[in-house]
Amino acid sequence: MPILQTQVVDVLKTIYVPKLKKLLLSVGSIDSVEVNEGKVNIALRLPPLEEEVIAELKEVIEKRLLQIGAETVQCEITFKERPNIKYIIAIGSGKGGVGKSTVTTNLAVSLAQSGFRVGLLDADVYGPNIPKMFGVENELPKVSEKKKMIPIEKYGVKLISIGFLLEDSSTPVIWRGPLVSKAIEQLYEDVEWGELDFLLVDLPPSTGDIAITVAQTLPTHYGIIVTTPQDVSVLDASKALNMFKQMNIEVLGVIENMAYFICPHCGAKTEIFGAGGGEKLSFASSVPFLGQIPLEVQVREGGDAGVPTLFLEGNSEVRSAFEAIAKKMVKMLNESV
Repeated sequence: MPILQTQVVDVLKTIYVPKLKKLLLSVGSIDSVEVNEGKVNIALRLPPLEEEVIAELKEVIEKRLLQIGAETVQCEITFKERPNIKYIIAIGSGKGGVGKSTVTTNLAVSLAQSGFRVGLLDADVYGPNIPKMFGVENELPKVSEKKKMIPIEKYGVKLISIGFLLEDSSTPVIWRGPLVSKAIEQLYEDVEWGELDFLLVDLPPSTGDIAITVAQTLPTHYGIIVTTPQDVSVLDASKALNMFKQMNIEVLGVIENMAYFICPHCGAKTEIFGAGGGEKLSFASSVPFLGQIPLEVQVREGGDAGVPTLFLEGNSEVRSAFEAIAKKMVKMLNESV
């Protein structure tokens, strides 16, 4: 019985890429499959791989297809074009509700205000808040001639989020892990980022599929951990930090958000969520402590209105904190080169 096109596709779905230990179709895609009287021609598109890995992969594909009845197998592999980005920095917390997206938003804007070319990838597929925080939740990315999405730009930051593609902000994303991982890859690879100095990736809570995809599939070299001072937050943040280390992602440092509250009426300082949790975590993990960010009503108001803290009127201790952390981060990266 002659081999069928569907059989070829079924085999490709089960093949792992050598050394990556990942399924072929989780990192790449099929451009075409042609079957003519037992002669199989395959065209695949993959991220850049070493020559020996490509050679070994072709051998595996040929062997598997010959076993099910193919007479000859021709496999053509082309590489996906990688965005031209100097630093990709994943920002995680391990726990929701610590203000990670707020921190990511304001760090991105701080870097842009300093003259850097900045992009922000909202990887929190299940709860994409970045469009709301930039006041662009009703925008829809256009498509370029290369059939890639053109990111929305606001406050000097290029933005991409699954939130732009949903029917409305209350539409839930009910996807299993493999589909979510593929979506993250597309939000990175199928976007006209242009040349960037920084791409900040806002991770969802936990150390699940999305975090693993960002760590393994994207060329992510650096990570930042956001936590509040309280023990429960620090406990989960330590898991995210250790995930970065196990994935060979250098941790630039820990940011302690909602560190304290200054009463606008009497000036009293109140440490609502405890004290020193972020600094203790950085010391215990032997990574830098990037700084504290206080709790201010204006930050919440700005987030709801789609206005980052740096663009709010009046004096703000939070604004100064973000600017200081951004400068410290840039200095560390320059010194590591």
